[in-house]
Amino acid sequence: MKNNNTIIIGAGRLGGTIARSMNKISNIVVVDRNKEKIGRLGDFSGFVEVGDATDRALLEKNGIRTANRVIAVTDDDNTNIFLADLCTNIYHVPQVYCRLKDSRKRALVDERVKCICPFDLSLQDFESAREKEVDE
Repeated sequence: MKNNNTIIIGAGRLGGTIARSMNKISNIVVVDRNKEKIGRLGDFSGFVEVGDATDRALLEKNGIRTANRVIAVTDDDNTNIFLADLCTNIYHVPQVYCRLKDSRKRALVDERVKCICPFDLSLQDFESAREKEVDE
């Protein structure tokens, strides 16, 4: 068994893609409330849990105390912020990632958490593409 334990919270398109891409390098547990989303994981050989990841008993049952990494990518920024805080300050998970649709909420997140903000990334990509166009 791999020594690298990752919990991915949220089995939507992003969470599922991350789970499949990390499957060979980490022991993965994917948690989502929605059974349909869990069912769409497809080619994924890790562990799955249908349930509410804000329930500490569920997290503990799925190895939060020994997790090296937690990736919170639910559809709700407030849930992701809560989970990032819980994993960082209560469970002391070394690597915590938090997706935020509203990048202004980054100020609410502990500085040890790595925030992923799709809006900011899209803006950076656009600006980079525009700069290349101007240089040509």
